[in-house]
Amino acid sequence: MTENCSKEYGKTVFSEFLLENFGDGALINKFETLTTLYFEVNSVINISAIRTESDVYIKHYLDSIYPYKYFGGRCCDVGCGGGFPCLPLAIVTGLEFVGLDSVGKKLALINRCAKEMGLTNITAVHSRSEDLAKQGESFDTVSARAVSDVDKTLSYCAPLAKKGGRIVLYKTQNDNSALGSTEKKLNVRLIDTNDYTLLNTDIKRRVFVYEKV
Repeated sequence: MTENCSKEYGKTVFSEFLLENFGDGALINKFETLTTLYFEVNSVINISAIRTESDVYIKHYLDSIYPYKYFGGRCCDVGCGGGFPCLPLAIVTGLEFVGLDSVGKKLALINRCAKEMGLTNITAVHSRSEDLAKQGESFDTVSARAVSDVDKTLSYCAPLAKKGGRIVLYKTQNDNSALGSTEKKLNVRLIDTNDYTLLNTDIKRRVFVYEKV
């Protein structure tokens, strides 16, 4: 299976993952609604270059929720763009999420989904991570997907993590963990590195999980 998915393949693979990990086949209905809203918003605002339904199910939804077990408590998704991974994660986990991005128009999908899908556990915040941290905000889990290199991404995320909280970074298998000097400066330590291939595809991913100490 290549990254260019056939029309129905992505939805089928994603449905299998939902059923296997959450035992709730009805969840797919929520993602069908999300997909409709995604294409409506993306046609106007261009929040993502992904334009086929099957790719949306694989490259946005499946990719977002694959490491769901690392998330807990109140969560913040830094540089969330159109809402990935926070939107899919909010739907499947029920955890409270803040989707944070410095480009306000990108948050349109989160706002629309919260309103039209009744997602009361996700909020869009137009701000920079350092500004939100200065306001005293802190979270149990902070995530970032495809934001920058690991060291720079950690500098955005670490100030928002509570002591003992987790930072979950979505990366490729070509990415390396942060420098020791970066960990020391930001008071974080690497507690897990997970390499995996998305279900029934050849898309390889790596997740780094850090703890705020």
